[in-house]
Amino acid sequence: MIRDARDIPSRCGDVRDHASGLPRLLTAKCATCIFRPGNLMFLPPGYRDQLVQEALARDSWIVCHATLPDTGNPPGTQALYRGFWDVHARESAGCRLTLALGGPVLVPPPTPPAETGHSTGEQ
Repeated sequence: MIRDARDIPSRCGDVRDHASGLPRLLTAKCATCIFRPGNLMFLPPGYRDQLVQEALARDSWIVCHATLPDTGNPPGTQALYRGFWDVHARESAGCRLTLALGGPVLVPPPTPPAETGHSTGEQ
């Protein structure tokens, strides 16, 4: 039974480590991090900067796309973008509060799904 809005699963998942209550942060940038050179996610011009400004306006952060539930990661395993943290953590009250509380909880980036070979499932 859902008791309040915190019990409703989010499409974005949950970055909170349930043991500590602190956000999870990737130990390194994921392979296609939007903070790597080269626009590996093929974002429209200015879109990453827009995401950053929106996150900072909320004193928040950006969740790594490679950890989102739509990529096959279970809800509750999401993590903050390492690239955002490295560049913008000082500008975000949420990130500064996380540090003041003893966090974040560091987790490795997700590994890309293994190649399965043929579309028939053969390997």
